[in-house]
Amino acid sequence: MNAIDRARAYLAGDVTLAVVGERDYTFTERGVNALCNLAESSPELLRGAAVADKIVGKAAALLMALGGVKQVYAEVMSRSAQQVFEKYNIPCDCGQAAETIKNRAGTGQCPMEQTVRHIDDPAAALKAIRRTQRVLRVRAQGGYEMKKLGFGMMRLPITGGDQKNIDYDTVKRMVDTFLERGFDYFDTAWMYHAYASEIAVRECLVKRYPRESFRLASKLPVFMLTSREDRQKIFDRQLEKCGVEYFDNYLLHNINSGDIDAVEKYDCFGFARKLKEQGKIKRYGFSFHDTPELLDKVLTEHPDAEFVQLQINYLDWKSEGVQSERLWQVARKHGKPIIVMEPVKGGTLADVPEKAAGLLKAARPDMSIPSWAIRFAAGLDGVETVLSGMSDMAQLEDNTSFMQNFEPLSEEELKVVRQAAAVIRGTGAIACTACRYCTENCPKNIAIPDYFSLYNLELIENGDSSKDWTTQQNYYENYTRTHGKASDCIKCGACERHCPQHLPIRDLLVKVAEKFE
Repeated sequence: MNAIDRARAYLAGDVTLAVVGERDYTFTERGVNALCNLAESSPELLRGAAVADKIVGKAAALLMALGGVKQVYAEVMSRSAQQVFEKYNIPCDCGQAAETIKNRAGTGQCPMEQTVRHIDDPAAALKAIRRTQRVLRVRAQGGYEMKKLGFGMMRLPITGGDQKNIDYDTVKRMVDTFLERGFDYFDTAWMYHAYASEIAVRECLVKRYPRESFRLASKLPVFMLTSREDRQKIFDRQLEKCGVEYFDNYLLHNINSGDIDAVEKYDCFGFARKLKEQGKIKRYGFSFHDTPELLDKVLTEHPDAEFVQLQINYLDWKSEGVQSERLWQVARKHGKPIIVMEPVKGGTLADVPEKAAGLLKAARPDMSIPSWAIRFAAGLDGVETVLSGMSDMAQLEDNTSFMQNFEPLSEEELKVVRQAAAVIRGTGAIACTACRYCTENCPKNIAIPDYFSLYNLELIENGDSSKDWTTQQNYYENYTRTHGKASDCIKCGACERHCPQHLPIRDLLVKVAEKFE
């Protein structure tokens, strides 16, 4: 009996893999793990051997090619495996040819096949398979289920100062670490990174891991729609850019007073429902930057929304402009799960004034400054995920370290956070207490305290530098749709006559206009 026939004979019992060379070796475990172990630790056993396997897909074929096997037989062999053997001049035979290898439940493609579907190099395949095995092992242990940290793909590392030039090598390492530590939620959007974020998701995540090993969210840019047809065109392109067949979460992006008419005109909620019925998305909701009153209206009129994404952090919690606390209260009133964006306020709460940092460090010298912001948001009732736009490995390693076994802020820690927030707010340029006495007699209906709050937050976040878009700019524009602009001030002085702080409001509104208009 020749070597390949002898190898085939072993498959008659419980043996799943037989390697026949100078000696015969048999294995009974399912999957490619035995081949991985041989390729890594005992490649000499594979070199020149005849191999028989119950099931051989592309992943197993690449491992056999890596080991330098001489001949292969499989009871079931995928066509992609046959192509690998043909490429490496390895004679093969099978009892049954299959288009692909299914997972053990028979519900989809084998995760190892998904892992190597874009890989043709055998050494690269081994590395990718080991990564996937580690991720699936964490998921099997249930580690991912309690993880509240999500990876926001909007502040990725770049090269050359161009938002489109995403540093894929660094992002891949970040993705690997994120998944291997038990986290699985990724958030992107149509226009992030000058329309390149979704492509980065495909290249750094989707092509390298099986679909069931991660959850992915993207967003419909409501503000860019010009027709109902645009909805489907954009969505189909998003699936293509991300390289997926469905999204776990799909959001109507940035619902606000300026775009709510478009939401209704183009029936965006109806479109989301249709996508869910088709199995193209698993859940739908919306992100929001506007007033609590509008949020309440949207959730009342669209109770089918399954979650809401809000800007929440300890600096915006009491802000008259952003009103994070009141937004959170509205979402809880409607019983909607909350996904938090901007928990560190674009990095502002990672680099706080020295006095504020001293308070935080004195209370918990073992915790980083950003950890306070993320733990604050994650500890709120109803919050299921907190997004962090991580820009380098150091940020990712820090965030995943304290969020692996998440502990909400204690009552004492919450007191410290409130003290730190007061210190940070005190660095703002306008000492407004938001008493609103100034607005009662304003002939132009200018939202003075709200504008001052946004101005202070803008200074805290960006200083004197100017950016094309900030969250404060967005909130300011939303306010001006229902209130007078700062530049609409007619200098009547009614506001100043009622200000308990004796602020030069008229002059300050000029600064606000210069900043936001």
